[in-house]
Amino acid sequence: MKPTVLFCLFTLVLCGHSLAQAMPASAHAANCSPALLDIDGNKIWVNEAGKGNITVVFESGFGNDSSVWSQITPKIQAAGVQTFVYDRAGMGKSTINTSIPYSIDNDVHILRSALANCHINGPIVMVGHSYGGAISLLAASEDPDIAGLVLIEAVVPNVWTPTEVENNLKAMRPQYDEIRQKAPDLAKVAIPFAEAMPATAKKVNALRVSDVLPIIDIEAEKGQNTPESTQTWREAHKQFTSGNPHREFVMAVGSSHKVMVDQPDLVVRSILKMIETVRGKQTAAK
Repeated sequence: MKPTVLFCLFTLVLCGHSLAQAMPASAHAANCSPALLDIDGNKIWVNEAGKGNITVVFESGFGNDSSVWSQITPKIQAAGVQTFVYDRAGMGKSTINTSIPYSIDNDVHILRSALANCHINGPIVMVGHSYGGAISLLAASEDPDIAGLVLIEAVVPNVWTPTEVENNLKAMRPQYDEIRQKAPDLAKVAIPFAEAMPATAKKVNALRVSDVLPIIDIEAEKGQNTPESTQTWREAHKQFTSGNPHREFVMAVGSSHKVMVDQPDLVVRSILKMIETVRGKQTAAK
């Protein structure tokens, strides 16, 4: 069996990938530019920058921290909006409280708590890559302040079928011992993330977001590493967007799973387009 993209991301742990050293715990800063927040025993690194009445919130994929957006955020701030990036618990400069069972619901809770701590209200444009797309969708289903979504090779409903989940777990579980030895800090989040996949898939596959919420859904032509996974993802994304005038499907031709690295201009254009859509809705509401 050839590895899927998720398996390849998991394997990064064994191929020299390492987390940035977490910042020492400190008191909550007066602002979030940047700050280290204590949320349920997790130390969550956040950074807001730019100015504007719209905030673009970036949600990274599994195995990545906020640094993947470093070439994107300055171009978005130039459009007169605020950006918000953060490292999820156990990633980058953030630490994880392992006494709390891992779940996508808790990831969303931490995100919303961070936004509340930093006094970020709507309208919000969420930008989510891969697993971060699933977090963005779940957050949008709960939070009316989220006015638009840009999904990048995202885990949308029916991407993680039972077969996809089973194949990923078969590929990842044999690596657990080596991950614990070579990257013990990352193992604290990577292994619970993997074991939570069946529950996560069930949650995402049953998810429903508003039919009128504007969504730009970017899929990478070469995002998956097997024909079977490619077909599953393609069908799921087409099903997610087709027949809905508020959802736009975009194919990143020639791109790998990391579209923001391979085609940053496409990602920037899509975010700017969503910002204008949200601004238009604001104007119409006045």
